[in-house]
Amino acid sequence: MLKKIALILNLLVAGGLIFVHFSANINPLDFWPFAFFGLGYPLVLLSSLFFVFFWLFTPSKSLSLLSLIAIVMTWSSNRTMFQLSTNAQTLNEISLLSWNVKNFDLYNWSGNENSRNEMMDVLAAERPSILCLQEFYTEDKGTFTNLTDIKKNLDYKYHFFAETYSKDGNRHWGMVIFSDYKIIDTGKLTFTKGTRLNTCMYIDVALSDQQQARVYNVHFQSNQFSEEDYTYLETLNDNQEGNSALNIVRKLKNGYMNRAEQVQQVLDSKASSPYPSIVCGDFNDTPVSFAYKSLSADMKDAFVEKGAGFGKTYVNPTPFLRIDFALFHPLFKINSYRRIQEAWLSDHYPIGVKFTY
Repeated sequence: MLKKIALILNLLVAGGLIFVHFSANINPLDFWPFAFFGLGYPLVLLSSLFFVFFWLFTPSKSLSLLSLIAIVMTWSSNRTMFQLSTNAQTLNEISLLSWNVKNFDLYNWSGNENSRNEMMDVLAAERPSILCLQEFYTEDKGTFTNLTDIKKNLDYKYHFFAETYSKDGNRHWGMVIFSDYKIIDTGKLTFTKGTRLNTCMYIDVALSDQQQARVYNVHFQSNQFSEEDYTYLETLNDNQEGNSALNIVRKLKNGYMNRAEQVQQVLDSKASSPYPSIVCGDFNDTPVSFAYKSLSADMKDAFVEKGAGFGKTYVNPTPFLRIDFALFHPLFKINSYRRIQEAWLSDHYPIGVKFTY
């Protein structure tokens, strides 16, 4: 009887793994419920691994093939969840860093009054050739003169700031790319769906006299969870006003659908680019999602190439949430990838990549 129950559970888990893997190919605009399954992919994958080893310690060892076959069939998704790569090093490497800096802790959500200066110290210590920042905030005068300070203190020759919102003629929100390489063109994609604070910008840079590249810095639609929503998710107490499961589902649905349209705009722009592309930033989605699979279809994921562990980039108790990415045209060779673990000053970890061409 116990064997029969275990076998049924194994079949459900193996089938679920395959189903979730393929459901990420479905555009949420066509059928949005499938988008939710990607959130549970790590749990289904770990359950599949459990059954592989479970059957090996029983007389029915051959039943371990049920989950093993499912894991092999879904290998392209599995390798985005966990890696054991080693880094390399070559001459003439180009370094790139992407970080959602959460306005440099403008509203002091961290409770650390020195967080802005500490974030600047991280950037100075890393000092990448190309620096892409999301949720960027700067002032013309005041304490948060971030644009001026980074240009001056990190000695960047070139930059492009794509403003999304301005207030009082002095305070500016948006996204920015700093570069050691000459910027030959710039652009901004205003998303037709989502909030005005979510956007995409790009620069075309001359990496050498013979090689140019387009670098996209993206911040796709977030799920717009409030503090009350997070409290509900942690406590599952539906008696709190405004914190119902239905409200969570609605926000997730809107996020998936908006990101689907935003991703298509980036794909259209990338298809018309005269140069090989790099796409990095805050996707607000997991590797088993329509957004990620669409953008990474013909590109290298730096984490998959050279990452280690689960690659979590969002600062919360969940150990698997990788929502920040760096994707590269196949022309580029990824030498190293790292998550800067000590930089917990934002709600995202920075990710750093070194590459050549």
